Amino acid sequence: MPHRITSKHHHATKDQQPDCEASNTLKGGYCKNPGTQRTMDGLLLLCEQHAKQFGLEERIACWEAILLHIELWSKTAHGRGREDIVRLLQLERAEAATAHKRAYEDLKQLAENEGHQLKRREIYGFMS
Repeated sequence: MPHRITSKHHHATKDQQPDCEASNTLKGGYCKNPGTQRTMDGLLLLCEQHAKQFGLEERIACWEAILLHIELWSKTAHGRGREDIVRLLQLERAEAATAHKRAYEDLKQLAENEGHQLKRREIYGFMS
């Protein structure tokens, strides 16, 4: 699983731009880049690179949740004899799987640009 961004609470002086608040970075340790972007909840100040990483990790988590729900709905539809719905959900699953793979590949590329390699992992029956 990709390393998740966690927070370090660093407070800058008045004359200094605050550092990125990401810790447990892809390379390990703390980020020394200036923080320029707040997360949507306003809790973290991140540099551009970590904002991209965080956004991709969140997108991947959302697609994984969608894929799980599609799987559950498919089982329910199959159990009720609704093969028409099963076929529609298969199409939705293919689109969601493609979007998930694209987000994971983007995160992988971001990690490789930083000199780190992500581990392969199995999610809901397919490899990413």
